[in-house]
Amino acid sequence: MKKTFSVVVALFMLLMLPVVSFSAAPRPYISGQLGMSFLTDSDYTEPYDYGTMEFDPGFATSFAGGANFGMFRVEGEIGYQYNEMDKASVCVGSSCATFNQNNSDMSALSFLANGYFDFVNSSPVTPYVTAGIGVARVGLEIEDVSLEDTVFAYQIGVGVAFAINKNMNIDLKYRYFATEDPKDAQSEWEFASHNVYCGFRYTF
Repeated sequence: MKKTFSVVVALFMLLMLPVVSFSAAPRPYISGQLGMSFLTDSDYTEPYDYGTMEFDPGFATSFAGGANFGMFRVEGEIGYQYNEMDKASVCVGSSCATFNQNNSDMSALSFLANGYFDFVNSSPVTPYVTAGIGVARVGLEIEDVSLEDTVFAYQIGVGVAFAINKNMNIDLKYRYFATEDPKDAQSEWEFASHNVYCGFRYTF
């Protein structure tokens, strides 16, 4: 499934490139957003056990700078999200037990190149679709154990922009964000998240 999503995102980005060539002169913009992250259950495997980690809702934020070509936008984005762990199941063979987790969390620092297609119309409300690819530094803290890995990351999403004036917009966005499975020498786990954001965008 993750490989399929990554191929779709890559094709989406490539198909949008010709739009840039035939659009109006670009207008630079900056944006920031803050929201909530809903990390999906993460399956993990280790040499002698396996299980599933569950997480509480967390927070997500990002900052971006890009260029608006009319109906199409491209940007570079730095994002961060953090979720505390609620509980985890640990299985050895066919025997499993579930434990509440304290001082445990998962986070991701991401660097993405995003593309947006804006459905421009005569109203101040502009729906859009978005996709992006990049890398993320995923960190997993379990009690006193710290694991980190830098992996391929991607996102797809939808949103709507509300124009305050010709320069300022309020953005509401949903994004599905996921990565390749992070791993270290002995452990491998999953990272995927449903995120909702409210943001502000200023176009120069």
